[in-house]
Amino acid sequence: MPEEISGDKKALDLSAEMPGIEEVETDEELLLARDLIGAFIKAVKAFRFYPPDNPTLQGFRDQLLKKFQFFLNKYPSFVIKIGEYHLSFKGKTLYENREMKTSLAFLLYQDGLRELRFMKGLEEWEVQGLVDILKQGGSINQFEDDLVTLMWEKDFVHIGFVATDEFLEETPIIVPDNIDQFRKNMVFKPPAHYVEVDLAEEGSEEGVDLDAILSKVIEEPLPFVSDRRVYFLSPEEVEGLRKDVETEIDPTFIFQIVDILFEILALEKEQEPYQEATHTLTKVLDAFLTLGDFTKAADLLRRVYLILKTYDLQDWQVEAIRKIIVEAGEEVRVDRIGRILEREESRAEEVNAYLSLLPKNAIKPLVKLLGELKNSKTRRAFCDALSEIGKNAIDEFIPFVDDRRWFLVRNIIYILGRIGKEVSLPTIQKALRHEDLRVRREAVQALGGMGGQKAIGLLVNALTDNDARIRCIAAINLGKVGKKAGLIPLLEIVRSKDFYKREPAEINAFFSAIGMVGSNEATPVLQQLLERKSWLGRGKTDQIRMEAANAIAMIGTSEAKAILEAGKNSKDESVREACVQALRSQSSREWQV
Repeated sequence: MPEEISGDKKALDLSAEMPGIEEVETDEELLLARDLIGAFIKAVKAFRFYPPDNPTLQGFRDQLLKKFQFFLNKYPSFVIKIGEYHLSFKGKTLYENREMKTSLAFLLYQDGLRELRFMKGLEEWEVQGLVDILKQGGSINQFEDDLVTLMWEKDFVHIGFVATDEFLEETPIIVPDNIDQFRKNMVFKPPAHYVEVDLAEEGSEEGVDLDAILSKVIEEPLPFVSDRRVYFLSPEEVEGLRKDVETEIDPTFIFQIVDILFEILALEKEQEPYQEATHTLTKVLDAFLTLGDFTKAADLLRRVYLILKTYDLQDWQVEAIRKIIVEAGEEVRVDRIGRILEREESRAEEVNAYLSLLPKNAIKPLVKLLGELKNSKTRRAFCDALSEIGKNAIDEFIPFVDDRRWFLVRNIIYILGRIGKEVSLPTIQKALRHEDLRVRREAVQALGGMGGQKAIGLLVNALTDNDARIRCIAAINLGKVGKKAGLIPLLEIVRSKDFYKREPAEINAFFSAIGMVGSNEATPVLQQLLERKSWLGRGKTDQIRMEAANAIAMIGTSEAKAILEAGKNSKDESVREACVQALRSQSSREWQV
């Protein structure tokens, strides 16, 4: 009989999830990738299975880190493609699990992740941080966070990801079909006295028929009342009350009101009723916000904007309609949004859709609320919305750069980077001197999103920052936007005598940046570094050669390809290996002609 598998071994058993592939047995890179994915999944499972103080977890983490480092020392990067139920590497499925509750692939896929990327220089805290995120599994509150947000906030240096935003369908709720169905489920408790009757009182335990209550009010007035007319309802008044109640509980009533009000705005020519209609629309908007229904609130504002664009209006009509929009951005209404979000009942996408429609007078109240929000997913929705409504109102953000809360300053810099206008450069430059490293890193990232000569100049200055991660971020962003203007300082640094002493992640970042520029002007320097023999230490020499070859491949021109083809015939084995690896990595992309 086969040996019985113990509980912990069974929990970590991957035999059914790691499909066999013939090519894996003959391809060293695929073999190592399969082994690494297996160790990665086992580590995540172990951290879910064992209590946090179990010493076994240290072994899983150390083993995973060693496997990552071994792979990344041989190959420039490790990229996992994420499918709904499978993980793949270079087109080969190396993990598959269709059980949604236990599938790591499904966990990543459902939150929008499509790739995980690991680069040279991966550190222990990054491995532990990623495992800490993934071990939570399905326990993450989707109203508060998702995997993409949690990974973004970890600020990884050597771990990247590709994600997509996908809106999930709303969960339907049951709405009463008619008045009888509403009454059947209505909760009501008779009052102790008949002076006031509240038909909407909450907290009761028994249902009472509406007609019976109204009849009791008519037939049994209090005996000690001297003037019964004060409390007595006539049959006509009872009928009117019944109609009012039925109207107010009609689920289509509010939609009829909105449609009628917009019809008035289209047809009415008198100022007083027109302004009354706009005032009522503002009240309806307040009702939607109080209920936390941001979808309907956004629809209402869109219709208001549509009137301004399409109707032939007089000046006083334009003023009345614009007042609806301006009042939507007032601080009192933004505060109401904050109170709703504290209940954690709203989806971030819905909040973003509404906030993006607000006018610029909402910016300061929204930023104040942003500094108080604890929900990271909602904070991101606020940042995205503020990036939209703040495009022509940069000055509104500037005072908040002096805020004592580093996370709020970081969010402001992120917003300015998203807006991407040169007028905000002095503010971002000020953030480059902020005492908190996280703010400075965000400032460098923002410069990369802006481009332009001034931004490039600031990025070049950041290449010599004391913080290695800032230097890496600056180099990568310079490669994205610098073009030839950023090429010279990058080449000067990689040619410096002490550059080989830097950490692998930083070396990789600088060479990747040079490759991203894509200019033939870099190929002579890269060829020299590829063939140079005077490096101290074989390990560093091999890494420099490999990075130089990869950068040449990224340039992708026919001249660059010729250098690598020639390098395949070099007498130096490490040069040959570097060129072969670089050509292989470029094979999936077309060479430039």
